[in-house]
Amino acid sequence: MIIKLKDSKRFIPVTEGEDRFYGGNQAWFTWENQKNKTLIAQKGGCGTVASANITAYLAQSSSQFTRLYAYKDFTKSSFILHMKELYEYVRPYQIGAVPLGVWPLGRLADGVERFAWDRGVRLYPVWQDREFNRENVIQYIGEGLERNLPVAMLVGTNRLCQVPILYEGGRISREDIYLHWVTITELCLEDNLAKVKAATWGGWAEFDLDAYMKERVYGGVLYFDGT
Repeated sequence: MIIKLKDSKRFIPVTEGEDRFYGGNQAWFTWENQKNKTLIAQKGGCGTVASANITAYLAQSSSQFTRLYAYKDFTKSSFILHMKELYEYVRPYQIGAVPLGVWPLGRLADGVERFAWDRGVRLYPVWQDREFNRENVIQYIGEGLERNLPVAMLVGTNRLCQVPILYEGGRISREDIYLHWVTITELCLEDNLAKVKAATWGGWAEFDLDAYMKERVYGGVLYFDGT
């Protein structure tokens, strides 16, 4: 059984010429003459990108969320501007020039809620008040996707240090996902296996939820609703 967003195949079809991406990529962050800010965002802005992905998807999927995305297209240049807007609300911690990422879940939740509020949109985090275990995490992810709401997932201190990232056209890279935010678009349940497809680094990857659940420190899942 596969539970997925209504437009999980395209998700956020960010384009640059002939290239097409599956949502945003923190490596795209850059500010002229602000080397330290650029470095912090590129190394620690995964939560910002997940927030940008979620708000952009909601904006194109429902009229009540239209104002969450201010641009007429999903060209890479437009989406980077959207990412930078979110950066002012969902900013990674840092010590000097050392990025520490966006954590805990509440930091991302508060930032997205404030971003939406400033644009006149009612959007709030749906907190999971059940025990953090395999059954409840699968149930929570499924509930979000069934409602066409992307789910942010913070990968904690598990052993999945790198995973293959797939891109349109068949290109594959390997990227670090240690203490890393991704955006879940699909949940696949087959026999005793549970996997998710998630947007990250401008492409998508598959994650084994059993491996994800082995170490829950700093981990978590979160989606947003406005009803």
